[in-house]
Amino acid sequence: MNIDCLIPAAGLSSRMGKWKLTLPYKESTIVECTASNALSVCSRVILVTGHRGQELKDLFKNEKRVIPVENTSFKSGMFSSIQAGVPFIETEWFFISMGDMPEITSELYTFLIEAQRNSPHMEILRPLYKGKRGHPVLLKKSVISTILSEPYTSEMKNVFSHHTVLDLPLDLPESFLDIDTEEEYRKLLG
Repeated sequence: MNIDCLIPAAGLSSRMGKWKLTLPYKESTIVECTASNALSVCSRVILVTGHRGQELKDLFKNEKRVIPVENTSFKSGMFSSIQAGVPFIETEWFFISMGDMPEITSELYTFLIEAQRNSPHMEILRPLYKGKRGHPVLLKKSVISTILSEPYTSEMKNVFSHHTVLDLPLDLPESFLDIDTEEEYRKLLG
C-alpha cells in the first residue's frame, strides 16, 4: 500500500534504564519488529534517529524501505522527532507509530486505513483502548503544515486541536502497549 509510516526512535530510554530499541524480541529486536509490522502494510518507514542513531542506521542498512532521518535536537523531546521526520513523508496519508511498540499488528494499520476510507472528512484517525489514545495514528498529509508550525517543544495534542479527529474505540491492547520499564519488557516477553 502506498502509505508512509513515521517512527520516532531517537530517545534515550531514560525510564527503562537501558536503551530498549535493540533489546531482543521474538526473532530480532523491538525496533525491527515495530518496523517490520509497519512495512507489512506501509510502503516506507521514516525512522527518526537520534541517540545511538548510527546503530539504527546499521541495523536497517539492508532494508531499502526504511529511511533513517537524524534528529540532532532529539533531547528536546518526541515532538522534535516528529517535526524532523514529516518533511520526508511522500504519501497523501501517513502513520505515526512508536519505536517501542512491537505488538501493533498489520490488521490494526489496515483497520485504520479502511476507517479513513469510510470517513472521508476526517484528517486524523486514532485508536482508543479503554478510553486512552493509542497508536498508530493515521494523518492526512495536510496536517504536516500544522506540525511544522508548532514550536519544537509542543505536543501532538496541540496539532490534533486544529484538525478533525476520529477516535475509534477498539478492544486492542497492542495499540497502547509500549515498553517504558524493565517490568513492561519482561511482561511483553511472557
